[in-house]
Amino acid sequence: MRKGFTINNRFGLLRRINKYRWRFIMRNGKIPAKTENVRKIWLLGLALMIIGLGGSNASAMDLMGPPTAELEKGMIRGGIEYSSSSMYLELIEGKATVYSVEGVLPPLFSGAILSETITDYKVNTIYASVGYGITENCEAFIRMGAAKATFGDTLWKDNEEFDSGNIDFAIGGGVKATFYEGFDWKIGGLVQINLAELDGKIDSSSWTIPQPHFVEISTTEMQIAMGATYLWTGWLSIYGGPFAHFINGDFDYELNRITEDVDSGQIFNDTREYSWQITKGPTFGGYIGAQIEIAKNYSANIEYQKTSNANVFGASIMMRY
Repeated sequence: MRKGFTINNRFGLLRRINKYRWRFIMRNGKIPAKTENVRKIWLLGLALMIIGLGGSNASAMDLMGPPTAELEKGMIRGGIEYSSSSMYLELIEGKATVYSVEGVLPPLFSGAILSETITDYKVNTIYASVGYGITENCEAFIRMGAAKATFGDTLWKDNEEFDSGNIDFAIGGGVKATFYEGFDWKIGGLVQINLAELDGKIDSSSWTIPQPHFVEISTTEMQIAMGATYLWTGWLSIYGGPFAHFINGDFDYELNRITEDVDSGQIFNDTREYSWQITKGPTFGGYIGAQIEIAKNYSANIEYQKTSNANVFGASIMMRY
C-alpha cells in the first residue's frame, strides 16, 4: 500500500468528493421559475377567471395534463384530447311560467319552483388542442372541438332521457407554469376554462302522447390546479395534485304539456317554461395522470380526476415541434 494513502485517507477523500458533488448538484440541479414568469401566469389566469365567470356557455370537466409548463419558449405542441365526465348538476333558484296554447295573457302561472339535482349528467368531449411556449416556464393553450351530453330519469322520474342529439361546438383554453424544477421533479400550476352550449330533447317511452321537451344547458366551468410532475424514467412521467372546480350557468327547459280528459276525451295542452341557475364552487378534488413518450417529440397522456360530485377520465396524444 502506498505511503500516505491509507483506508482512512481514502474515506476522507470520498467524503470530500461527495461534499463538492452535493454542492454542485444543489447549485445546478434546480431551476427556479423566474419571478416575471410567475407573475405572468397568474395575470393570465386572472384574466381567464374573469372571462370564464362572466361567460354564458356550457361545458364539462376536461383533461388538465401535467400541471407544469412542458414547452420551451417559442415551441408549439398540437394533438387530440378526449375526456368523459360524470357529475351531479345542482339546479337552484327555479322559476316556472305556464301559458295556454292559445297564448292567453297573462300567464296561467308564474312563480318559484323547487330545486332539482341531476345525478348522472354525462358529457363526452373531443378537442383539437394547440399549445405555445410563451416564456421558459410558461405556456398557453387553446382547444376546439365537440361535446355531447346525456342524463336520464331525473326531473320526472318517468324513465325519461335527455340526449343533446347533434354534437355541439366546444372551446376552451388555459395557461400553465413551472415554479420549480430539480431532481427529476417539477412543481407548477394551471388555470383552464372550457366553454360550449348543449341543447337537445327529453323523451320517454312511458309517454303515450308525443310531448316535445326541449332543454338548453348553458354553463361555464373553470379548473385551478397545483401539482407536481415526476420523471419516473426517461419515457414515463407521473403527475398529480389538488384542484378546485367552479361551475356557473343556466338550465332552461320548455315543453308542450298534453293531457286528455278521460271522460270527455278532450285534449288539453299548454306551454311550460322552467329555468334554474347552476352555481357551485369551489369544489375541491384531486387528479393523477401519466405521460408516456411514445416516440421522439410524441407523447400520450392518461388521467383521472375526482371530486365529491364528479369523476373524469381523460386521454390525449400530442406532438411537439
